[in-house]
Amino acid sequence: MSSKVNIKDIVYGHLGTLSKVDGGWSWFDFLTFCFVPVAFSTASAMIGFSLNKDVSSLLVNFGAIFTALLLSVLVLVYDQESKLDDKYQRDIELKRPVDAFYNAKKKLLDELYYNISFCILSSLVLIATCFAFSMADSFADPKATSTSVSVILSKLVFTPISVFITLNLLLTIVMIVKRLHSLLRPK
Repeated sequence: MSSKVNIKDIVYGHLGTLSKVDGGWSWFDFLTFCFVPVAFSTASAMIGFSLNKDVSSLLVNFGAIFTALLLSVLVLVYDQESKLDDKYQRDIELKRPVDAFYNAKKKLLDELYYNISFCILSSLVLIATCFAFSMADSFADPKATSTSVSVILSKLVFTPISVFITLNLLLTIVMIVKRLHSLLRPK
């Protein structure tokens, strides 16, 4: 795969943020961000929930809007990191006490970078999944009495994938908002 489209570092980096403060692996975070979406997507398939054109359109809009918003938040994170580094260097040059939380803030900004990048990629995958659903749905014959391949794909593939990605995306966005709040709130 071309290095220009290889996303494994972003995915591994995001998964690496699912850790405790001391750096150890957090099973609770893993369950929250992986198992809960899997459980909901499995339940959606078992109860027979199926995407339709309206829901698919809503998810595409959701993904597109959040992609744009998260790109601007990514710029904010970069700007905050630059300001933090500049202040740290100025404090050293002027022999002032440095920020005691400099390393913690740097780590938080690095984790935010991975989380935001992962959300952007997830939004793009959600859009692609909805596009694939729309393509498969366009081949469905509304007059057919038997179950078609497109209906099976919709109920057993596209719907569970969309539910998983959407729920994971929402949980990750909540985590990003919480981390941004911790970083930017007035002291």
